[in-house]
Formats: sequence, C-alpha cells, structure tokens
Amino acid sequence: MVVTSSGKNQEETETIYDRKSELKAFDDSKAGVKGLVDAGLAKIPRIFIHEQHKLDGIGKPSGSTDSKLNIPIIDLQGIDKDANSRSEIINKVRDACEKWGFFQVVNHGISTNILDEMLDGIGRFHELDPEVKKELYSRDFTKKVLYNTNFDFYQAPAANWRDTLYCDMAPHPPSPQELPLVCRDVTMDYTKKVMRLGLILLELMSESLNLKPNYLKDIGCAEGLFLVGHYYPSCPEPELTMGTSAHTDSGFFTLLLQDQIGGLQVLHQNQWIDVTPLHGALIVNLGDMFQLISNNKFISVHHRVQARNVGPRISVACFFKTQLSSENSWRLYGPIKELVSDEDPPIYRATTIKDFVSYYFSKGLNGISALDYYKFNSHLNIPTIDFEGISRDASVRAEIVDEVRYACEKWGFFQVINHGIPICVLDEMIDGIRRFHEQDLEVKKVYHSRDYNRKVLYHSNYNLYEAASICWRDTLTFVMGHSPPNPETLPTVCRDIMMEYSKQVHKLGITLFELLAEALGLNPNHLIEMDCAKGHCIVAHYYPACPEPELTLGASKHSDPDFFTILLQDTIGGLQIFHQNQWIDVPTVPGALVINIGDLLQASSFCLMSNDKFKSVEHRVLANQIGPRASIAFFLTTLFYPSSRMYGPIKELLSDENPPVYREVTVKDFAIHYYSKGLDGYSALTAFKVE
Repeated sequence: MVVTSSGKNQEETETIYDRKSELKAFDDSKAGVKGLVDAGLAKIPRIFIHEQHKLDGIGKPSGSTDSKLNIPIIDLQGIDKDANSRSEIINKVRDACEKWGFFQVVNHGISTNILDEMLDGIGRFHELDPEVKKELYSRDFTKKVLYNTNFDFYQAPAANWRDTLYCDMAPHPPSPQELPLVCRDVTMDYTKKVMRLGLILLELMSESLNLKPNYLKDIGCAEGLFLVGHYYPSCPEPELTMGTSAHTDSGFFTLLLQDQIGGLQVLHQNQWIDVTPLHGALIVNLGDMFQLISNNKFISVHHRVQARNVGPRISVACFFKTQLSSENSWRLYGPIKELVSDEDPPIYRATTIKDFVSYYFSKGLNGISALDYYKFNSHLNIPTIDFEGISRDASVRAEIVDEVRYACEKWGFFQVINHGIPICVLDEMIDGIRRFHEQDLEVKKVYHSRDYNRKVLYHSNYNLYEAASICWRDTLTFVMGHSPPNPETLPTVCRDIMMEYSKQVHKLGITLFELLAEALGLNPNHLIEMDCAKGHCIVAHYYPACPEPELTLGASKHSDPDFFTILLQDTIGGLQIFHQNQWIDVPTVPGALVINIGDLLQASSFCLMSNDKFKSVEHRVLANQIGPRASIAFFLTTLFYPSSRMYGPIKELLSDENPPVYREVTVKDFAIHYYSKGLDGYSALTAFKVE
C-alpha cells in the first residue's frame, strides 16, 4: 500500500480527487487563474499540474544561451523603396520560414507607443474587478468577444496557468460596445495596423515561394483575424505547470506581441530556444495551414510558454486565418499546385478550414501536430478516386474504371470525390443524425426496437445479446429500398434530409454498380440486371465520447454483408481497415464518400460473385475521448427485397483456371448466417466456400 504525505493511501487519494468537479468549480467561479493568485494561493490546484512536465523537469527555466541559436530578426526598413533591399528581405524571410518557422520583425510600421498601449490595455482588462470581467466570461466561441481560462479546459490532461481575452476582429468585427472599455480604442486601432502589416508579410512570403505577391492574399490567408490577449500571473510553483503547453498554431500565421518578461520558447534542432523579448519587435510564426499549403517548404514549429514566479506576463497574439462563416467554411486547402511536381509530390491531403480547426480544437494542445493526421502515405492510404467528368469523356471514364478495379482488387476500400452529391447535403445529413441522437431520451424511445421487420428502429448494437462484448455506439436504422417507409414514420428532426440523401446516394450507387461491372469486364448493366440495386438500408451510427476508449471499440472488426457500402463519416475519424496485416486509418476527406466492397460481391458484397477478384476486407471503428462521432452507412443489398434468387460466382468470371471459390446462396440465407454469428472477427464467407 502506498501512503501519501497526508496519511491516506493512494486509492483513497484518487477517490477524493474528482477532476471533473474541480474543473467545474474553478470554471464556475469565473475568476480565472488571476483569482487564485489574488486569493494568496501558495500551492497550485491539481488541475494545473502537468505530471509529465514535473517528471521531465521541463517546467524549469531552460533554453539555449548559444548566440547562434536565436530566432532571426528581419528589418523591414526600406521594403518599398529599393528593389535590392526588398529582394534581400525576401531571401531572409524564405530562410527564416524554411529553417525556423519563427522570426521577429523590426521597423514594421507600427509605433512602439501603440505596441506598449496594447499590452497595457490587455493588462488593464485582466486586472479589472472580477465582477466586471465575469460579464464576459464564456465558453461560447460563437461570441465575438469573450474571456476565460484555457480554450481546451475540459479536454486537456492539465490546465495551463493563464487567462485569455478573445476578440474576433475580422472580417466582421464586433461592435465597439462589445469590446471592454479599458482596451476598446487601442484594440481597434492596433488590429487595423496589424492587418496592414499582415498583408505585407503575405506578399513577402508569396514572393519567397516564387508566387505572385498577391497569391496568398487571394486564396484567403488573411481573410480573418482573431486576437487573443493572454495574461500569465506569477506562479507559486512554476516547475509543476506551464503557461502554454507545447503546440503549433492552426492558422496560416500569427503576429505576436510580448512584453519584456520572457518565457516563450520554440523547438529548434531538438532543443527549446528562448525567444528573447525585443522592445518594438513583433514575432511572426507560421501555422499548420501554411505548412500544409506550402507542402512543407515552410514549417510550423512547436512552441510553448513557461510559467514563471514573476509576472504577470502579457502577450497579444493575432491569428491570420480564413473565416469560418458558412460561405467559406468548405473552401478546400491543399498543397499549392505550383509547389508540387512529380519530384515533389503533395505531402498532405486537402482539407477545409472548418474540418482542420474542428480536429485541431478537439485534440487540444497535446503536443502532437494536427498535420500528422492529414499526411499522405502513398503505400498506406486507401485510394481516392475523382469522378469528375465520368459521364462526359470516355477516356476519363476508362481511367476511373481502371482505378476502381485496382482499389477493389488491392484494397476493397476507396474514397470518391466529385461524386455529384452537394457537400451541403452531406453536411446536413450528419447534422440530422446528430440531432436525432442528441434529442430527449423519451422522444427516441418511440423508435427503440429490436424487431427488424420494422422500417425504422433505434437501439445499441444489433447483436447486443449475442456478442462477447458490446460496442460503444447507438444506431438509427432505416430500411429505404424497394418498399421505403412512409415519410411520416421517419423522425422529424432528420426526415427531409433522410429522404433527399437516400435518393441521391442511391443514384450514386447505380453509377458504382456500372463501374464495378465494367471493372470486372462485364456489361455496365450486368450487376443491376441481377437485382443487386433493388434494396438499400441506411444505418446511422452515433459514437459518444468514451471515458476509457482503450477498453472498448466503436465497432468490432468485421466485413459487411452487402454488395457494397457507401459511407459518410464526420471529421473525427476512427475508422480503420485491415490491410497488409496491419490496421490502417481511413482519413476523413471533406466531401468524400467511403466505398467498401461487402461479402456478397466477395457473397453479400462482390467476393462471392466476383469469385475473389474483388475483396471484402475487415474494418473497425476505434472508440475515442473526443466524440461524438457520427457516420452514415448506406448498404446496397437485396436483403430487404423479397426474392429467392440465388447468388454465386458470376459465370463470365469462371474458367478451368479460375474455378468457383464459393457455392451459390440466397441473400436471405447468407444474412441469417451473418447476423447469427455476429461481429466475431471471422468472415461469413468461410461457411460458403466450395469444399
């Protein structure tokens, strides 16, 4: 038994410590970290203790004293007067962006008086009477102006020792009355000047990438400006916590104004380097989106702020980003086409700012770059097939058929983009399923059933009573094909979008049946004429955040029992497929739909019928702490079509050299076997192999 200094054993201490309650109690006080300091706290609360930092000792002041390891300082004097000077500055910007991802600028056009007044204004706000500040305390980031402690307060393993004022200043600034009076005028003046400087820096960075000066501006890199005013009170135990955990920024770039106390460090050449305060300078650091669009030519690097026993430290960060309003939230960003080639292929897949920011904030400041999630790995990424021009150009269609054949033979999974279904329909479908699962329990109970003769039902785990262990998800099922349900029987919160989505995805399913037939060397209508497209079922899964995701799964490993599945997933991720004897993540691609071959074209999804030319592969969904994850699987199957038709290897695919691998079976018999065995990790196809 381990006994603590208080005399309690470790188990008792763990029981007494209720982290969630302590987080809520602190948050409800609305007094922030400064409130703790004002109360004369001698020891920091446990919610702020960074256990790993304590073990590593990295909460202690550290940094390089080697003068060769200082971030670059770039003088912008004369940038518009002399072509040679501008060229020299561009070369310095290129070098700093390639090697550091950080640099300081001087003679940038903003007077030191305004810089000092901006810092003073943020200090004045945070030092207001707590009752005055409470009016702005919130965690609703749809507000233009708010104040709180740590944006990821409830997600992070440990809180950081700082309070923050947030102001969304562009492209639609708050009304002046929304800004705190003590810093209103200087905030408005400062952000106007920062926007002008930001556009100059974007020109320099565009030119340093050998692009036109306005290139980065024209693609929206300076469309939005988000100002945060951090306040780091002096900390009684700085070795136990951090002012800001190690992280990279999510946007395109950040302009940072810091006072003279110090504490900011960047990770360079595998060591933490102090960013020495320089009065009158502004710090420029590139964000993840800049590294993504530059295809790693410019870098976004980890940085952090140490807690100190002196203070308060004050800093003002202005994040340049694309706005998240509805008209631009789905704009795709990927490596700039002028920066990629056969010798320098794209490193990252395209993403929208909305999806990238959603993923960035869901993971919190955990020290892991969000960019890792968006990296391509040509050997271990499922194929993505672009359907653009499929009906207009015979040569394009032939290329797409070849890509489909390759994906079905080698992977059994692929993603399709430019498939003809508007992104707004996909987005609304995800939202509709969320609305259903998040409504009052008494409303959902109306649909709860395990009677699969019903057209609409809701429950957890179809094999709840048979499975060795159940999965962490709830499911809403719609039998839509052949004889769809009366619209009035569909849940009101998702009725209209369900009908529209079903219609559009079924149309895509017909196109896929044609492509799959052609990929097998058959007439385009061959599979359709076999009644493969007569029925379909929509299964809408909801995976809540799980407190212990390492102990369960969202969906156990399995292959699907249909001909093929069209899957729409949200941005959280978690889907994996078993490929080359390892589990491979299926990345979330904005606007894409995931296609996977089922047992009936290897029996209820092409391998039985294709005689193992196409394969149905095992896949699973991981549970996660982020949640809730939502996905909608559209199963193309004749299971719900009243037919005794036999399905077996297609005769046109058989020969003496390629004899039948499977015996014939009805979809009904196959389904009975599939569902009776449950998701046990074993393929249902085994039972139907020819002896």
